[in-house]
Amino acid sequence: MARGIFSGAAGTNVTKEAEIEVVKIALEVFESTSWKCSNSLVIEVASAMVFSWCINKGLRPWSLQAIFLEIESTKRKTGSIVFSLVDRNGNDLAFSLALAGVNRTQLFKVWW
Repeated sequence: MARGIFSGAAGTNVTKEAEIEVVKIALEVFESTSWKCSNSLVIEVASAMVFSWCINKGLRPWSLQAIFLEIESTKRKTGSIVFSLVDRNGNDLAFSLALAGVNRTQLFKVWW
């Protein structure tokens, strides 16, 4: 069950980089809540390549190491994190948020 959503410009036009930025933001949102002590975070990614980067450090491109260092640092501060590969075409909410985020000047975040 989704307990938080966010939408905003990712700062890159490269799809894979944008998806990694989203992973970083999801971890930051999770870390800032009280959920991290009592709940697991499931991060759904639609790219098989990004999924493999998340679960296998050896496959990560060097050009994105700074982002992954931030991700790993945040992961150490939180509880259980699970990465899940999902069907890109079956996630209408993520698609809608991505479209809305293109025109945002600031990141919109909400959780409950």
